[in-house]
Amino acid sequence: MSKIAVVFNSKKISKSRLETFFPGAQFFKTSELAKLEEFELAEFDLCVVAGGDGTLRSVVQYLMENHIKIPIGIIPVGTGNILARNLGIPMDIKGASKIALAGNYREIDLGKAKVGSEPAMFFTGISGLGLDASIMENTHPKLKKRIGWVAYIEGGIRSLPPKFEKFEVTVDNNETKTLKVLTLIVANTGTLPGKFSLLPDAEVDDGNLDVAAIGPRKIWNWIDVLGRILWQNRFVRPLVVGRKLMDATSNLKSLEYLSGKKITVVSERESNFQLDGDLMKPAKKVTFQVLPKALLVACK
Repeated sequence: MSKIAVVFNSKKISKSRLETFFPGAQFFKTSELAKLEEFELAEFDLCVVAGGDGTLRSVVQYLMENHIKIPIGIIPVGTGNILARNLGIPMDIKGASKIALAGNYREIDLGKAKVGSEPAMFFTGISGLGLDASIMENTHPKLKKRIGWVAYIEGGIRSLPPKFEKFEVTVDNNETKTLKVLTLIVANTGTLPGKFSLLPDAEVDDGNLDVAAIGPRKIWNWIDVLGRILWQNRFVRPLVVGRKLMDATSNLKSLEYLSGKKITVVSERESNFQLDGDLMKPAKKVTFQVLPKALLVACK
């Protein structure tokens, strides 16, 4: 019989509710994770994470720091649930629990972010500098709990007026590009809540991180960018002729895509910075790297 550990965010879901789906499992609150000895989680056959993107990131951080590789099941009860959405994991607890226990696993990539001499930080979905991180900072926690990811719209309004920032971006060994944008996204996943396709070429197991540099200047640029993210990337770009048309009409100053295994970002000044929705200390230089197939996740 499999030995299962369930790490859960008690602010999002109760132990008693999870016990219905995982009888006999050993339960740990997220706040208790730091107290665990290294060997404890390594003894389990499966680690189920019940919470949001931040809860998942904290568990992954713990596993990576302690060199533990065990399968992870995801019970998405957070705001964005980015990785779960990109893996097709149901947003209801019953459906997600079935997937977690089914024994079908997929090796996926992991993002690593390094700031100066600070310890490496890991992320499963999306990181951002600039406006993206400011939106996370300005989104009210109580509103997120009440209405979910739609609360980020309110956070965006509170982040107005947006400010352009200058970033020096180096992808692998390519020539450094200077980008003046509102936000710079570095991600392992491409789809946002609402099935909006921010990074249409991003795959969780392609061995690359994808970058979106977003900086529309005028109202018509905003209309173009939003049109691409909200529907064209999902419905038009998958077609050969659609991709050619979108590439031919793209405005790189408004929306530019890059991808690579190592992304070095240097900001003109310290920039707001987030990983999987968690605010980090503002940073001037961040080095991102992909760790191919570093995580084993239960999915369809």
